[in-house]
Amino acid sequence: MSTRSDRDERRAEARRRARLAARGEPPADEETEPEEAERPARGGFLTTLFPPAPPLPNRPDPLAGFEASGPLRPVRERAFLLGRNLPAWVVTGILAFVGYLGSAIYGNTLLGLLGNFVLFGSLIAAGWFGWQRPTLFGTAASLLSFVLVTAFVLVSFGQQGAGPETFGSTGEVVGSLALRGLYQAGLGFLGGWYGGYLRRRQTQLSAGARRRR
Repeated sequence: MSTRSDRDERRAEARRRARLAARGEPPADEETEPEEAERPARGGFLTTLFPPAPPLPNRPDPLAGFEASGPLRPVRERAFLLGRNLPAWVVTGILAFVGYLGSAIYGNTLLGLLGNFVLFGSLIAAGWFGWQRPTLFGTAASLLSFVLVTAFVLVSFGQQGAGPETFGSTGEVVGSLALRGLYQAGLGFLGGWYGGYLRRRQTQLSAGARRRR
């Protein structure tokens, strides 16, 4: 038969586990030994360079309120996520536009390198703040910057009296824009992924530091 002290200990243990769960920390008996946690993960070069990072703790379901039934679910799902967190890709997309424009205008000069830094830093920030799906937000921010730069160039040349023939034939223009758009989308995907990884990794390291105190 359980004594009163045993019941009190079980209740205290339950309360302790609830507090740890609220902070997103595993119970002591589920924690990895410090030596194992700090041991480099085995695997290939990428695994060594980017150790696996767990999902962000204590985050709500990003698709809460989304109507799953209906056609074109992948498209509607992405539109839903982007609409729920507009600043994560609109603000960073505008900053990426500034960096993209600076790198295009100034080339390999110091200002051009600064523009590249702002461009990629903005895409990383999109993945950091777009925790719901970092690669989606990085890609959206990058494509927004590409659309803004393209519109800016066309308007600028149009104000100077340049016609469509200035950029070549229609096929050449479409092909060039498609290649640049694909390049920017790939750059945004990588930047967003890295931003999301950095946030998860930083959260993991911070939780580990709190446990060791």
